[in-house]
Amino acid sequence: MMNVTVTTFINPWSFFCIKEEDKKTNELFENPVETQHVNGSLTGLSDVKNEEYIAVMWKDKWVRGVVKVDTQFLIWLIDYGIYIWPNEKTVHVKLPPEHMNYPTKVFEASIHGVTPMDKDLTYDCEIKNCVTNEWTAGSIEKARSLITSADNVYFLPIALLTTKDNDVVLGDLYLDLKGKGIVNIIDELELWPVFLQKNKAVYIENLSINYTSHRKHLGCKLKPAFADSDLPTMSMNTTYEEYSDICAGAPQLETVEECDSSSGEGSTVLEYGIAREPMYTLSPSDMEKYSHMYITVCGREYNVLNVLTNKMRDLNMCEQYKDHDLKRVGRASSRHSLKLINQNFVLDDIL
Repeated sequence: MMNVTVTTFINPWSFFCIKEEDKKTNELFENPVETQHVNGSLTGLSDVKNEEYIAVMWKDKWVRGVVKVDTQFLIWLIDYGIYIWPNEKTVHVKLPPEHMNYPTKVFEASIHGVTPMDKDLTYDCEIKNCVTNEWTAGSIEKARSLITSADNVYFLPIALLTTKDNDVVLGDLYLDLKGKGIVNIIDELELWPVFLQKNKAVYIENLSINYTSHRKHLGCKLKPAFADSDLPTMSMNTTYEEYSDICAGAPQLETVEECDSSSGEGSTVLEYGIAREPMYTLSPSDMEKYSHMYITVCGREYNVLNVLTNKMRDLNMCEQYKDHDLKRVGRASSRHSLKLINQNFVLDDIL
């Protein structure tokens, strides 16, 4: 697990991390004109080309950048994860191609195994959650506020996903929040209002949709230096079984700081350093089987896999917290939710 700073937050599919412990990278470029013996000159920007690798003076220091010429002229700062808009006064120096081999501090990352959720209005004027391929504005704002309020941010990489544009590091983003301790951002975005759903099958099914959008940050083709260089690799053709094997072999979160349980506030946060396997699960063959099955209950059609996934999620939550406060934990108790729960029990009898 690495300590990171999250910058240029696009959405939970795609955000940029800066490795805080990797501070030697900038030292190589504190004075590229003198120390790197660059065969270039301090000039204007009229002679630079798209995707050219340069050092640019930014906030009174030399930083590395990649030129991006599309609908506008931009410079992507590869060690900071942001764009700058240069002008005729911007000072830059061209760097030789071998400097592309130096690792970057910033890399594109993504949470994994989840699918975005949106709200839909039913015929009886009630709101229900529905799966979508795009993150809502509310989910992006909530994720940003969580990251901003966190005392520390940690990223635990599990795999390297290769797309047609660049590589994306898949992993889990953990936040050190006041009053809660270290939590997974997925768990926070899954609370009401629900912004995502843990659903590996849908995640793999929509892999090519989620990670092939038009990307301007071509500078992320420059690979960061990871201590764990043997990360498993994934592609758009990765199967559900292959992804499940990667998740099963992923490293577990090591507790950075023990949660304070002496506050007396009745927190229900359990120890995050302990790996807790869910008691109720579906095998890959069952996932494949039920994903294509539908059943009609009270005149409405439901996907069997979604019903079973929701039911097992409730049961696993109850199992996790049953000895903590001796109270059953479930979903919201709205009239619509109770009606669906009753329908699920009918479905259980049918199955």
